[in-house]
Amino acid sequence: MKPRILTIAATLMLVAATAAAQTLDDALRYSRIYYQGTARFNGMSGAFTALGGDISAVALNPAAAGVFRSTEIAISPNLMFRTINTNFNGFSDDKSASDFKMGQVGVVSSLTTGRKSGLTNLNIAYTLNRTNNFYRYAVIDGISDNSSMADFWALQANGYNTWDLEGMPWVAYDSYLIDTLSGQFTEYASIFSYYGDEQPTYGQKMKRTIDNYGYTNEHNIAIGANISDRLYLGAAFGITGLSYTSHYLHSEIDDADLIFDFEDFSYTDHFVASGSGFNFKLGAILRPVESLRLGVSFTTPTVYTVDEWYYNNFTAFLNNDTPADFSDDIDYSNESGEFTYRYRVTTPYRINAGIAYQVGNFAILSADYEFIDYATARLSRGTDGYDFFNENEDLKSELGSAGNLRLGAEVRFGSLYLRGGYSHYGSSFRDGTLNESATNTGYSTGIGFRQNKFYIDLSMVWLNGSEGYMLYPDDPRSNPLYRSDPVYIDTNDKYLSATLGFKF
Repeated sequence: MKPRILTIAATLMLVAATAAAQTLDDALRYSRIYYQGTARFNGMSGAFTALGGDISAVALNPAAAGVFRSTEIAISPNLMFRTINTNFNGFSDDKSASDFKMGQVGVVSSLTTGRKSGLTNLNIAYTLNRTNNFYRYAVIDGISDNSSMADFWALQANGYNTWDLEGMPWVAYDSYLIDTLSGQFTEYASIFSYYGDEQPTYGQKMKRTIDNYGYTNEHNIAIGANISDRLYLGAAFGITGLSYTSHYLHSEIDDADLIFDFEDFSYTDHFVASGSGFNFKLGAILRPVESLRLGVSFTTPTVYTVDEWYYNNFTAFLNNDTPADFSDDIDYSNESGEFTYRYRVTTPYRINAGIAYQVGNFAILSADYEFIDYATARLSRGTDGYDFFNENEDLKSELGSAGNLRLGAEVRFGSLYLRGGYSHYGSSFRDGTLNESATNTGYSTGIGFRQNKFYIDLSMVWLNGSEGYMLYPDDPRSNPLYRSDPVYIDTNDKYLSATLGFKF
């Protein structure tokens, strides 16, 4: 254990290699897809793998492009209302916000061959679909009775000599939030246990403000063929884009003066990511009888190249329990500077299968099942040559396969259409992990008015989910002095969409 220094005021540059911390969270964030499309597509919960005939359906199954009989243009603005509730040790907080984006833009051009059998139509389509919205503003606020982020930095420091520490473990050591155990050189504990000399004491006020935003989207260029009005085949090239900003401020304050020497610390983590990628899609729709359609599609893994820009800063104040003597106070600050990093994310492949049944000219029933194996996602090709071996092992051990179910129905009354749907998105995590039950459930409804040359549709989607969020990882097997409990975050979304479409 090092001797006390009376006053510290430092600004250090952190090592760039330790500041970059790509994890399974990054791979999972860009792998999840919640398609936003036309109001008709949204109103039927996206159950269009077999149905086709909607511009947004091309993103699920490029064979949908072959179903069109005329040239069509559609544009669909989307308004999201999101409410986020957090619960931390009995303290809850609610935050609400709205966000306006363009959910879908698309055009399909139908070329008729003039034949009555064989290749009757060869169609070309372009679509732009929003595939995820990363907006999250949440506040986690309460009293911590069993851990501190300082314990996590002590856990990270274990196994290293003090002169080998880098990044936040070094900053926490340099600010006296952590130190070596008495008589040890590579084992650490935090000030909350007085560096391992006493049983841990907590009760500090802990607050984390999360302010994230961004999106992923996908451009698809597809070609679809109609063969004798019985078989529709399609292929598409997808160009994906992402933009993501992550920011959180974590603070801990000992208002009740429970922890010896400790007053407060705050830590800010900020990074901005942007990138682009590509994938390929193949699909088919079969109509064995007039009223029945069967569809299947395969999407290759999307390969993203991601550029990140990031920084963090840290402040701490320790009073050394002599309030009348300010000379021994420790007032510490650190700013990491700005760093950049580039790496690659490969998302999982996706398989969609669907069935649709038409009840005369009155109604359509449709069902989709989507399979994704999130464990196949990978991080690779870091700027510095880093191979992400440990991170990819975490991906394989934590993530698993998931199934997504989408059901939709449409009823026609002349020019008026009524729609409804249900969706269930399976958990991305394996059984036995914290978020094994972190599913999302959605409901949808919609209405449309259609004429020969134009149409207008409206829809509303409700999508709800819950997840366990760790303020910081812990490993009780290697550090039994503390444990970190998850914070449960409930997200409730409402998506209001409108589509204006024209046929030529």
